[in-house]
Amino acid sequence: MRALVLAALLPALPLMAHAKHRAADPQAPAKVHRVEKVAEGAYCIFGEGGNIGLVVTSRHAILIDDQFERLVPGLLEAVRGVTDKPIKYLVNTHFHGDHTGGNVVLEKQVTAIVAHSNVRRRLETQQAKLEPAKRGGLPELAFGWPDPKEKAYLAIHLDGTEIHLAHFGPGHTDGDVLVGIPAQKFMHLGDIFFNGSLPYIDVSAGGSLEGLLANVEAVLGFLPEGAKLIPGHGPVGTNKDLVRYRDFLKAIQAHLKAHPGQGGKDLDAAFDHKAWSDFKPLGTFLTWERFFDLAAGRPPGR
Repeated sequence: MRALVLAALLPALPLMAHAKHRAADPQAPAKVHRVEKVAEGAYCIFGEGGNIGLVVTSRHAILIDDQFERLVPGLLEAVRGVTDKPIKYLVNTHFHGDHTGGNVVLEKQVTAIVAHSNVRRRLETQQAKLEPAKRGGLPELAFGWPDPKEKAYLAIHLDGTEIHLAHFGPGHTDGDVLVGIPAQKFMHLGDIFFNGSLPYIDVSAGGSLEGLLANVEAVLGFLPEGAKLIPGHGPVGTNKDLVRYRDFLKAIQAHLKAHPGQGGKDLDAAFDHKAWSDFKPLGTFLTWERFFDLAAGRPPGR
């Protein structure tokens, strides 16, 4: 069996919060995080925004994404509930603010932030519009070529644990990175995988339905049975969930080909929703109509 190789979504996604704020001291960490063990030494931290991965080795910890700056105190509290080991690396799966907002705080507490080179480029562009005092948290270790079609791989060997990072090409954005531990059959897929909801495709940042599907197909090409998958949003998934998601993307692709040139409203009306009732809109942020427009390659405003 082949080894498990892993070689703007809005700055905020309040509709995807997994927990409500509790009334508390304004200085206390926001109690929005929930931790779920996924595999030996691997955890998913749910909160507001994208799902966070936590990998714990014999002497260190690695974070995968970090949600929002204001939630970092609560995030660190959740991490300390699992381990008191220092966080050595922070990996960004892509540049969206609900996955990288905590960078500016966490950069002072980690050895390095790791991401695809296009993530650093896009964060630099965003931060150029900010006051200098509010800038920071750019990835120090940026791998891969600016051309998102070029595949890129990076292996981190930490305390006897081998962690694979991979960019298989543009999908959700032009800088997606998938992260996994082959020995534990564990992967964090970032926003390549939305489990139980319509996926957001950031067309304005190089994303496409074809690229999203190609990434999922690549993962399924080597994914072993019994793998545990952290999606960018939604509950922890399995091989079966990813296959279902792949089949949904293929159904959308076929629907678009059968109705060339149609807008989101007409595509929505003609779609067999009953067959795919387990895929839900994201409130008013991502309706079926808007999803079809994005899937057809039409960015917002067109």
